[in-house]
Amino acid sequence: MVKELAVQGNRRVQEAVILGRVSAKVGGLFVPARLADDIRAIFALGFFDDVQAKVEDFEGGVKLTFVVTERPFVRDLNFVGNKQLDSGTLQEKIDIKLGTVYNPVEVTRAAEKLKEAYEEQGYFEAGVTPDVAKLPDGDVSVTFRVAEGRKMTIDKIVIEGAQGLKPEKIKEIMLTQEREFFILRGTVQRQKLDQDIERVVTYYNDNGYIQARVESVDTQVDRANARVTIKIVVAEGPQFRVGGLDVTGNKVLPVEELRRRIVLKPGDVYSRTKLQDSTKAITDVYGTIGRAAADVNPQIALDVPNRKVNITLEITEGPEVFVERINISGNTRSQEKILRREIPMAEGDLFTSPKLERAKQKLKNLNFFEKVEAKTVPGSTKDKIIVNIEVTEKPTGVFSIGGGYSSQDGALGTVDLSQNNFLGRGLQVSIQLRGGGTIQEGTIGITDPWFLDRPLAAGFDLFSNRRVNQDYTQSSTGGDVRFGAPIGDFARWNALYRLSLENVTGSLRTPARSCWPPKARPSCRCSGARSRATRGTTRSRRPGAPSPSSAPTSRVSAPGTTGSSASPPPWFSTSRYGSTTS
Repeated sequence: MVKELAVQGNRRVQEAVILGRVSAKVGGLFVPARLADDIRAIFALGFFDDVQAKVEDFEGGVKLTFVVTERPFVRDLNFVGNKQLDSGTLQEKIDIKLGTVYNPVEVTRAAEKLKEAYEEQGYFEAGVTPDVAKLPDGDVSVTFRVAEGRKMTIDKIVIEGAQGLKPEKIKEIMLTQEREFFILRGTVQRQKLDQDIERVVTYYNDNGYIQARVESVDTQVDRANARVTIKIVVAEGPQFRVGGLDVTGNKVLPVEELRRRIVLKPGDVYSRTKLQDSTKAITDVYGTIGRAAADVNPQIALDVPNRKVNITLEITEGPEVFVERINISGNTRSQEKILRREIPMAEGDLFTSPKLERAKQKLKNLNFFEKVEAKTVPGSTKDKIIVNIEVTEKPTGVFSIGGGYSSQDGALGTVDLSQNNFLGRGLQVSIQLRGGGTIQEGTIGITDPWFLDRPLAAGFDLFSNRRVNQDYTQSSTGGDVRFGAPIGDFARWNALYRLSLENVTGSLRTPARSCWPPKARPSCRCSGARSRATRGTTRSRRPGAPSPSSAPTSRVSAPGTTGSSASPPPWFSTSRYGSTTS
């Protein structure tokens, strides 16, 4: 019977962790045949170089002691000689970390990974040598010594077999270019070469060489001079032109309407890209009339003796498609209703591609989202479609503090706070404060772009301003209310009414600038009220338009005064007035 279990030689690994891996238990029967399995289980922890079992007679039973020799831990990890790649980048490339168990195999593997990291950056001559030093307490310090060497460059790109097209033109459309750094073992470089093969074939197809192909790509490395030569062998074949061009399967739209969308004409040099553009244009025109399921399948037939390509566009118009469901995701802060009200379609409406593009544009115009994606998937039946809109929120608030100095007002401080999506309801709130020794200004404004859940913008501003001049003090308090409504999709009508109460106090030294009327005493107080009404229209930019424009704005001003003095003199009309532009 096992009377006691013990562990010897462990410094960092807790005894409970080691004993938790063995089958022997205190009070259980001692089974010598299981000792080998227990030793293997402890060794599998990966923390020990050696594990042994010692059995002793103890109190009528046995005492089982596992004697372990711990592996050293990595106490220090350093990189020496690295200039092009910093130590943090190299650390991310390997699995060895500070505090992990030292394993010589892992150190060798880490050195290989570091060499590969350099080769992926074009340093094919890079060498990495690991240096392991034992510390007094038994742990180790690992240092990777790096010799970076030179970076490999592409000396030239050779295009063999090109006759109909100039090699210089082919090299222009390639991603890989001469005199750029070459990555010998990098996956990025291989991907670029694979894409270049597709680009070369596409370039030939777009110039009538429909049978062109790339037969081989050979990379020749001159390690002595750190130069690479890339040789691409092409087989061009004959150049083809467009022969016949037919459209079949159309019933809803006339052939003439569809032919206007086709870029290729009989006699033109065949171009695969132009054929794809024509196919997309026809699909798009069907999308504008609610035929989102329309399919255009181009069929080509080669007339090799005459070097012609006969094209037939087979159209499957499909039924009209209606919106089955609109799903919105990603709006973690914005309420869903402020997105749905911008979408110009609802469940059950006829789906058209312009409506989907308009919905995407209107959501972008909110400026609430960093990214807006609008995709469609088939619905439960052929005549239904599901619209999925995914957005990524972005910060919509601005907070700024500033300061400055002017000869007129002295030291100034400003605080601006605005939020364009307040509470996730699309409300626009702003606070502006400006203050100094002679000036204090404050404005708060709120705008609801969908007042009463209608496309009617309504808002107000409240302001209070005070300025201390040399001979007098001006102050004004007031506010404005404003409204706006859309006119179609790209224009708005705006109206504003502002009312301000103004006050001037102080001692005026110059008679010409005394209070009104001129015979008043030099020290006096003037007060008054002013109102202003503004209306106008603005046009926003249409998609693809060169620039926005605005219609002429008309203003109607109705000044009036109240208070202990008569109407202010002309100089008083220069008081500061805020303005709001929609």
